[in-house]
Amino acid sequence: MKETELINHLFIRTYGSQLEGHAHDYHQILMPLMGDIRMIIGDQAINVSYGEALVIRKGVYHQFQAREDFRFLVANIKDIEFLQLPLSEIHFAMDEKTLLYISFVEKQLISAHNQKIEWMMFELLKELLGTIKMSKRLDTRLTAVVHTLKSNIATNHTVKSLAEIACLSESQFKVLFKEHLGCTPNVYITDLRMQAALGLILNTDTPITIVAERCGYDNVSAFIRRFSTVYHQTPHRLRCNNQNMKHPRIS
Repeated sequence: MKETELINHLFIRTYGSQLEGHAHDYHQILMPLMGDIRMIIGDQAINVSYGEALVIRKGVYHQFQAREDFRFLVANIKDIEFLQLPLSEIHFAMDEKTLLYISFVEKQLISAHNQKIEWMMFELLKELLGTIKMSKRLDTRLTAVVHTLKSNIATNHTVKSLAEIACLSESQFKVLFKEHLGCTPNVYITDLRMQAALGLILNTDTPITIVAERCGYDNVSAFIRRFSTVYHQTPHRLRCNNQNMKHPRIS
C-alpha cells in the first residue's frame, strides 16, 4: 500500500510482544480497543490503556510493545490541528460517547469494507476527538476492570468482584468508576452486553436463546425485554427488518 493511501484512514492494528519501532510521514492517533500498549517516544515511556488516546506526531521515532491479543484503532492523519493540543500534551482521555463510537467503528471495520462509510467514520471521529475536554486519563486501577468486562461479558460480575480486581473497597470502586466512566458498573455492563447482542442479531443467524446466553442472560425473556427497551424492537423483529433491507423481495 502506498504511503499516501495510508493518510486519513482508520485501521485496526495488533502489535507484538517484542519492542519494535519506526517513524512515519503522517500524524497518528492510537486508541486501544482492548488492553494497553507500551510506547517509548524519545526518552519518555508511556502506557496507553483502553479509554485513552495517544498522538504520535509525524517524523517522531517511537517504539511499541503489546500483547498480541490486544487490538488498537489507529487513525493516520495529515493534520491534527483539530485536536487543539499543546505541543507538550499527546496523551489524553476519551469521553464515553467517543468510546462507544470507536466500538462501532471496530465492528464496521472488521465486518465490511465500504470506502464511503469508512470516510464518514473517519470524519466523525475527528469531530468527536476535537470536542473532547482534555480530562484526566482512566485511572490505572480501572484498566484491568474494563478489560475484564469487555473480555467476559457473559460472566455475572458483581461490584465486589470488580472492586477486588481494582484493589479497592466497594464504595471506593463505585465512586471511582462513576467518576471516570460516567455510569455505574451495572449500567456499563448492560451497555456492553447490548452492543454485543446487537452485532449478533444483525450480523449472524445465531439463535436468540444462544445470543442471550452469550451476552450473560440466563433468562431469555429478560434478555428480550432489555433488548426491546434499548433498541425499541424485539431481537426477532429487528433481525427480520434488517434481513428485509438487505434482501428486499421483488414483487
